[in-house]
Amino acid sequence: MTLVVDKFRTLLPPRAKSSPSGWTSFNAPCCQHRGHSPDTRKRAGIRFDGNGIVYNCFNCKFTTGWQPGSSIGEKMKTLCRWLGSSEDTIKELVFEAMRTEGDDYRPEHQEIKLEFTNKELPEGAMPLLKWLDAKLTNEEEQKLVEVVEYVVSRGYDPTSENFYWSPTPGYIDRVIIPFMWQGRVVGNTARKVNNGKPKYLSDQHPHFVFNFDQQKENQKYIFVCEGPFDALAVGGVALLTNEIAEQQSRIINSLGAEVIVIPDQDSAGLTLFDRAAELGWSVAMPNWDSDVKDVADAVNKYGKLFVVVDAIKTAQQGEIKIIMAKKQQEHKLQRLENV
Repeated sequence: MTLVVDKFRTLLPPRAKSSPSGWTSFNAPCCQHRGHSPDTRKRAGIRFDGNGIVYNCFNCKFTTGWQPGSSIGEKMKTLCRWLGSSEDTIKELVFEAMRTEGDDYRPEHQEIKLEFTNKELPEGAMPLLKWLDAKLTNEEEQKLVEVVEYVVSRGYDPTSENFYWSPTPGYIDRVIIPFMWQGRVVGNTARKVNNGKPKYLSDQHPHFVFNFDQQKENQKYIFVCEGPFDALAVGGVALLTNEIAEQQSRIINSLGAEVIVIPDQDSAGLTLFDRAAELGWSVAMPNWDSDVKDVADAVNKYGKLFVVVDAIKTAQQGEIKIIMAKKQQEHKLQRLENV
């Protein structure tokens, strides 16, 4: 960590709470200064990404931050004051930030090793195609038919190596998708094909990027989706959540392609906008119909070519454009809720 980060940490409230996703939350000091009521629901979020700082208020939408090699901006200084910093401390932060702008600055950097250990698939799991010649009970055969029909209804090829099934209790009514890394199975998710909970049973490494093995080094775009069905639908990758971890961003950036995030069309998908802006990625703003929730639904309804071209055409990049796109998406979701 840089001295800037170390000094800034001392300004955080004593009851700030850290989450596994990397965010530290506390009552936002900015709201009452921006025409809002004082925050009492810990809607301020801060992350220490690499050697930098990222701050977001999920109430009044105030954002700021700092990265090595840049100066402390006015918004960052203002945040420090709202956190109770003295002017002397701010001057110290400014001075330490200036040091990172020098040619001799060498930040401490912990390289993330891109490695995931092997994991076993559920007992008895095999690709759907291999079950055609297997001896199954009437119940097992009926469940296998339901799984195949589900895969087909989603617009996928059931003979693909992406889809597995197991007659094991707990998995008999689920389609299993293996997680591959360098040709090895390192996890899986099993999606229930009929009503019931939990919808997914997953065994995965934290911050894994699904379908990364299928990306090419010389490709122009990489599409970042939330779920594995979405990624398979457009040949992209999946975060397996609606957040982007630091390790995931490094894995994705390692391809050197233009990154386009395609969020789900729901309130949870809104969380991807801010993080994408921080990373310098683009966010697609497709005009899907109200019955289309995610990329997989869109491909099933409109076709892969249309969804891919539309994502490229509607991609927004830059903090201001993405903030405006997020506002637009929020209004769209509100209209859909009122229909």
